[in-house]
Amino acid sequence: MSEELEVRDELGSSKEKGNSPANEEKNPRNRKDVVKNFAIAFLSVMLILTFFSNTIMNYSLPQVATQQITSGTISPQIRGTGTVSAEDPYNITVKETRKISGVAVKEGSHVEIGDVIYYLEDRESKELTDAKEKLDELELSFEQALFSGDVPNDVITNVRSGRNTTYDSYQKELAQAIDNYNNAKNLDNAAQADIDYMTQKDNFDQAGNDYNAATPGYTLAELQYELTIATQNGDDDRKNALEKQIAELNMNKTQLTNYSSQESLSYDQKLALLNQQKAKTAAALKVAEDEKTKLLKSIATEISLCQQRDKIAEQKEKIAKLEEESVGASVKSPVAGTVSSLGKVAGESTSADETVAVIQVDGKDMTTSFSVTNAQAQKLKVGDAAKPQNVWQYGDDFKATLTGIKNDKTDPGNKKVLTFKIESKDVTPGQNISLTIGERAVDYDLVVPNSAIKTDSNGKFILVVTSKSSPLGNRYKASRVEVTVKAQDDNNSAIAAAVEGDEYVVTTSTALVNPGDQVRLANN
Repeated sequence: MSEELEVRDELGSSKEKGNSPANEEKNPRNRKDVVKNFAIAFLSVMLILTFFSNTIMNYSLPQVATQQITSGTISPQIRGTGTVSAEDPYNITVKETRKISGVAVKEGSHVEIGDVIYYLEDRESKELTDAKEKLDELELSFEQALFSGDVPNDVITNVRSGRNTTYDSYQKELAQAIDNYNNAKNLDNAAQADIDYMTQKDNFDQAGNDYNAATPGYTLAELQYELTIATQNGDDDRKNALEKQIAELNMNKTQLTNYSSQESLSYDQKLALLNQQKAKTAAALKVAEDEKTKLLKSIATEISLCQQRDKIAEQKEKIAKLEEESVGASVKSPVAGTVSSLGKVAGESTSADETVAVIQVDGKDMTTSFSVTNAQAQKLKVGDAAKPQNVWQYGDDFKATLTGIKNDKTDPGNKKVLTFKIESKDVTPGQNISLTIGERAVDYDLVVPNSAIKTDSNGKFILVVTSKSSPLGNRYKASRVEVTVKAQDDNNSAIAAAVEGDEYVVTTSTALVNPGDQVRLANN
């Protein structure tokens, strides 16, 4: 504590010494200098802060690239992709199943007539082997049917001799057999009708005779009764008369009975004759029926055997044709052209009538097609030239010419199909190719880059950059201007808008720019 008091005393004494009259005269001027220096320092700091705040603010704004609206030419490009097809390509086929031992060419190779496309194994085709096996089966089946024991000898002779009986002959023979059968059946039916009639007449007459024979019996009973009365009464005259009548009636009754018996015998004799006739007609009918059945079976058998015989002949012809058409040990090109596709590789087998290679014949055109809108098609005409979208893929000889504009069958009201003739050594059928074709160029007063066109829910617009001077420099702001795009190509768009035509529009920016935002230019 004592040390601190000593220090304070020394300081106090020193202060007292400084407050001399001379020092008091100098203090006001020093104070003015301090105030002036402070003011200068403050203003300098404010100036520095203002400068750096302007720079910081500028660097925080979105940076935009601009381009001036100009007049210019718009040439819209129409694009499309289609598959190249050959006009009348030649399809090489093999009519038999053969195994490929080697491939002599590559896709895109040019071949002349007779050049080898494939090498084949030197053996019979599967079709020829199968055809010979089938011939053996047909011949065996035919021989077994021919000598089965159920075929008439005349049919065997006809078939073996190669005779082909016409349907007219079959029809004539069958008609005769049917007529014979029908005639025999009619005679048999008539004989049966005679028997039925005679039987019915016999029964009728027998019933009449039985009735006539019964009538005297009733009268005899009455006379017998009267005879009994006359005998009892002793009336001899009446008795004698009755006995005489009774004798006559008995004689009549005997005669009627004898007549009935004789008539019955007569009917029996007639029926026996009729039954004999019926037996003859029935036998004739059976013969006619058997002949008809035999003829039908004979015709059916002969037709079947002739068909088998003819199938054998056809199979032999097929074998001869297969042997004649055998391609030998290789498949050769029958035309000159470019191999556009190969369907087989070594080790695979061909199928009958399968296309194994396609040749784009020399002198034949290649074409491709794709669909465009009616509005696009109206700007084109037949003869316009197109170019590939990927130019670097093709040589200088590439040429594509518009040869046809037709309705698109899938949407004839709104679309057209463009057909192009393709000329290029680098293009083969089956290849996809993308083309671009330009519309005729049109001049417009207001043209901007495509990147300047913006779109939102209210439509299309551009951002025009406007400037305003300030003490610290120019300020730039993006203003929205509604536009209508009248035409467009790969780079530029022709517009209609409320502008003078010399404004600058925003093309790109480092951040999203909204209408009214302050921006900084890329070159500032």
